[in-house]
Amino acid sequence: MRLYITGADGSLGTALLDRLRRDERTADWPVLGVSVADFDIADETAVAESIDAFRPDLVLHLAAVSIVAACQTDPELALRVNVAGVHQVAEGCLRHGSGLVYISSDYVFDGVDAPADGYRETDVPNPLSVYGLTKLAGEQIAATVPAHLVLRTSWLFGGAAENNDDVLATIRQAERGERQPLIEDQLSRPTYTVDLARAIIELITMAPMPTGTVHVANEGRASRYELGVHALRVYDARLDADHPPVPVAFADTVFVGGRPKVSALNTDRLAALGLTMPSWQDAVARHCVELRRAGQPEERVG
Repeated sequence: MRLYITGADGSLGTALLDRLRRDERTADWPVLGVSVADFDIADETAVAESIDAFRPDLVLHLAAVSIVAACQTDPELALRVNVAGVHQVAEGCLRHGSGLVYISSDYVFDGVDAPADGYRETDVPNPLSVYGLTKLAGEQIAATVPAHLVLRTSWLFGGAAENNDDVLATIRQAERGERQPLIEDQLSRPTYTVDLARAIIELITMAPMPTGTVHVANEGRASRYELGVHALRVYDARLDADHPPVPVAFADTVFVGGRPKVSALNTDRLAALGLTMPSWQDAVARHCVELRRAGQPEERVG
């Protein structure tokens, strides 16, 4: 299967490309990954020329502005990337009969009277921010492609940028001697990019590939505070002892752009498809192993 991946240089794109190369089912698939370094995803001509030249069987659309504050302060950017970009990609899929996998977010929900067992795929979205609105618009555009799969996920970690990875930010700030304020009563399901990448491959290799919307997230709920404390204790217990996060209340936090207080996703449909996700605690532990490994000096030979 010929795969075309947007946002290939992001945290999820990097994890997905690595996993595709190492999975024996997909190792020999032709894959083209593109990013902002190649062209603006909202550039109609550039996107069309790239997709038309590759003629993909399946497009995995990962490119997005995913920082909520950035979308709120620059809605034009959010609309261009998160809405117009999806439109250009969907048009390419329609021209070539390609399938489309679109990554969305738990932030399409408002968190008001959140279901005890988590938001299901059939629950009605009600975004509180420009980011959430643009992701919901992207879902609706993706649905114009007959063979489409919308994957909603939540609180992604596993990247290399502090402004888009809560686990990494908490660790790095503690290493700098800072105590990070973290909300103790905002809840969702933290999700590791590596585990999400594995789930994507499992879904796209099914025959037939599922369509519609599927929620994908690591098992278990957590607050930002619980996530940060666990990350520090696993990474280096001394950091938690010396520079523990400061618990703060959701109601006392000033946000740029609205956020749902409780946005945990229900993953029963994923389970019905035969897929289970590791716990978020296990995922954080594995991520911390990789962070420690990346921080070690290379061994010299000779």
